[in-house]
Amino acid sequence: MKTQAFVYSTTCALLLAACSNGGDPKVSPGKGVCGPFTSELRVEDKFGQQSATFTTGEPIEFKMRITNTGDSKATLSYDGCPSIRFVVSDAQRQIVFDSLPPTTPCTQPLRLIEYQPKETMEFGFEWDQTRSSDGSQVPPGPYTANARDRSIECNGALDRTADFTIQ
Repeated sequence: MKTQAFVYSTTCALLLAACSNGGDPKVSPGKGVCGPFTSELRVEDKFGQQSATFTTGEPIEFKMRITNTGDSKATLSYDGCPSIRFVVSDAQRQIVFDSLPPTTPCTQPLRLIEYQPKETMEFGFEWDQTRSSDGSQVPPGPYTANARDRSIECNGALDRTADFTIQ
């Protein structure tokens, strides 16, 4: 009975910690590998072509691809918030946009996403170059996109970053 209580308590503590949408998006990204999973972040223009330069006001598409490179099924677990958190920082490493602001409650049930062998899933977000705080247009300059995988199992190992410029 003590063992069950300990396992239950430990599991609840881990789930509560993992369900937080916190985490500093400025931390070093993962290497894009976690068990059988690999990840890739693409920054694309409105035509779906990878790009590192955008004009002011042009929509920017962030696409995080997660692939099960293994030969058997594999599962990632998530809380009720989006699986991937997209954050954009300016040259001073100040966050200008966050798709999942820290005040967002993630109270939905645990979700399991099962990947077939060699399957790739894509998680995307279109950013209109406005600030999360007030909706104003960000100025031209260099930026960094951070795609944070929020899976419980990988704990940031699949996180990826990409640099781009707004002219």
